[in-house]
Amino acid sequence: MSTVVSRRTRTLPPWPAERPLRAWQQAAIEALVAHGSSNFLASATPAAGKTTFGLRVAHEMLGSGRVERVVVAAPTTHICRQWAADAARYGIDLEPNRPNSEGREPADRHGVAVTYQTIAAGPRTHRAGCASRATLVIADEPHHMGEHAAWGSRAQDAFEEARFRLLLSGTPFRSDSNPIPWVSYDADGVSQADYAYGYTDALLDGVCRPITFQPFDGEMEWISDGRRRHASFATVIPRAEDARRLRTALDPDGDWMSEVLRDADARLSAVRASGHRDAGGLVVASDKEHAVRIAERLEQIAVERPEIVTSDEPDASARIAAFSAGQRRWLVSVLMVSEGVDIPRLRVGVYATAARTELFFRQVIGRFVRRTPAPKAQMSYLLMPADGRLKALAAQIEEERNHALEVGAGAEEGERKADSGTREDSQFHALSSSAYLDEAFSSFHAPDDALQLFYEETPSPAPPAFRFPPPNSKPETAFEKRERLRDRRASLVADLSRLTGEPYKAIHARLNRATGAKSVAAATADQLERANELLLRELRAA
Repeated sequence: MSTVVSRRTRTLPPWPAERPLRAWQQAAIEALVAHGSSNFLASATPAAGKTTFGLRVAHEMLGSGRVERVVVAAPTTHICRQWAADAARYGIDLEPNRPNSEGREPADRHGVAVTYQTIAAGPRTHRAGCASRATLVIADEPHHMGEHAAWGSRAQDAFEEARFRLLLSGTPFRSDSNPIPWVSYDADGVSQADYAYGYTDALLDGVCRPITFQPFDGEMEWISDGRRRHASFATVIPRAEDARRLRTALDPDGDWMSEVLRDADARLSAVRASGHRDAGGLVVASDKEHAVRIAERLEQIAVERPEIVTSDEPDASARIAAFSAGQRRWLVSVLMVSEGVDIPRLRVGVYATAARTELFFRQVIGRFVRRTPAPKAQMSYLLMPADGRLKALAAQIEEERNHALEVGAGAEEGERKADSGTREDSQFHALSSSAYLDEAFSSFHAPDDALQLFYEETPSPAPPAFRFPPPNSKPETAFEKRERLRDRRASLVADLSRLTGEPYKAIHARLNRATGAKSVAAATADQLERANELLLRELRAA
């Protein structure tokens, strides 16, 4: 990775000695160094450490001068902030969610972390950034560029001149009609990774937690097409009715959901009593209204109001961070935590969405397999409908678990929209449901066995509880400092304008001239601090 060292990258501190790479991360870096192309796809199971791997590559390339800037492309604004916060640990200053309207980031930053949607809305801005400085692009979960053809084509336009493109995938994906940029495919259209680290590998290495699936059957009753219907999950029925049966089970007013939530909360209490005292639970809901209704039902059971987070809320990132660092029992979410969100204390989950694709199912599982330093025994649990297709997806993961044991001893994305349960169906109405733990999960299990990945014996008596540091104990990152200073500046400008009548725009222009900043968005932390000092002096004088 060697080339001419740039002036900007010499400021990077050494990689922290207390954060050594895992074996797979080191092997992946060696594969990348030996790689002849400027595109590299690394596929690693959720919770294996893809972000750390990507940041180590960025640190190496910035430090050697091979690149002068880094652009992280991610699915959501929350994940962009998470990347920026993680990068700050290693001295890499990424500005998260910089608007296209503010142009290229100032040269005092190492780069940006922005969403695929932002890139698609302003490819010229990002193309200009690549033209001005040698750029490493890190594409997090790049299948999003295949789901949205415009996102893919505009990302190609934006980063055609990038020095290197690193693609990081946590879940297996296929390309159907829309190929993913910079990914190679075999004759069957299956993506080909340049380095792969699967769930089996992670289980063998002790990198990920094992997980137990607990499918719940029941008796569901609903009306569709003017007919009253009744079936358990074991009954074979037409596909349309199969989806309606699942939606009936997931109705927050039905007994199925109540029983499953009650069992889930009891399981969470048992996990906490066994040593993980701040363990948390997650319910993945179908939509915002569904999440609110489930939270209301769960509050009656858990006697604690769950946190509700949806992707369209401006404070979603802050609320997820607070939940991750706190001790609240339950989080109810819609898509927001399906991929990329890091909440290590999650131990119990309820799969309460009608989405039945492998990609989405594995993304949800990935939220529960990240290990914490303590306790020693860390089995996670996912309570789910005994729907045939969901059980088949769980069985695929069970096969990986079986393979891991042997080694240790010696439906597609297009279905997601159809199954999401969020569309209107005027001919369907859920009537009632009941729930009971399914006792016949698959042919290779005894009747009373729960499906699980890596069996762990009953936990020993609890060690002292591991405590996550409170949010305010973390040092302020560079981008957080700039955000705080910009907010303070906006408040002070408003105060001064109110006292003197001078327009906001005129005050900002005068401050920029005085501090040498091109604009507020381009101002460094030092320039922002000096501007705020000037504002305070003027306010005192006024």
